[in-house]
Amino acid sequence: MDIKTSLKKYLLVNAIGFGLGGLLWGWILYSELPNSGSPFHFMAIITMGLFGGISLVWFNKSIKNISKSVLAGFLGWGIVFIGAIVIVYPLFISGLILLSLLPFYFIDTEILNLMPSIEIGNFWLVFLLTGSIIGLSYSLFLKLKKWPLIWRSGLGLGLASLIGPVIGNLTGDLFNSILISYLTTFSLIGIILGIFLSWGIYKWRV
Repeated sequence: MDIKTSLKKYLLVNAIGFGLGGLLWGWILYSELPNSGSPFHFMAIITMGLFGGISLVWFNKSIKNISKSVLAGFLGWGIVFIGAIVIVYPLFISGLILLSLLPFYFIDTEILNLMPSIEIGNFWLVFLLTGSIIGLSYSLFLKLKKWPLIWRSGLGLGLASLIGPVIGNLTGDLFNSILISYLTTFSLIGIILGIFLSWGIYKWRV
């Protein structure tokens, strides 16, 4: 990254990059309804890894760094999504238990998930872990400080999995469109992750 690049500009570019990856992720899931029941689609590894990875080093102008960043994204998303078969159930149950302690849990849990069968908010712990591993992957490949990226990326994706479907459902209901719900939800997931991750990279770049 060019050290002269402003924080606002850097956050904006990454919000766009990861947001585009999320938009395509949402479109892919919607196009496979009703057969798809999980948000962890293998194509998300490509869309988020590619567009997110490019946006993180957009101002660098180095093919080598762009390649490393994209590879880091592929690896980070791939490790968790491929390993989700092993980790998803215990984290899913743990996430539900923790959600049950919050007041809104007794009001309407459906707003945290997408119709007809995609659960998002219930997997928030899986998303949190995914974000943490993604942050670690970028820190290793781009030679950045590890912990600031790990916790920011984890927190960002965890929060995004709760905020995204709420706004996505409200927007979809407004336009009476499931497609808009999906596109809004996963675009926001990408945007929020991109902002948190790029915030950590900008602040702690070495």
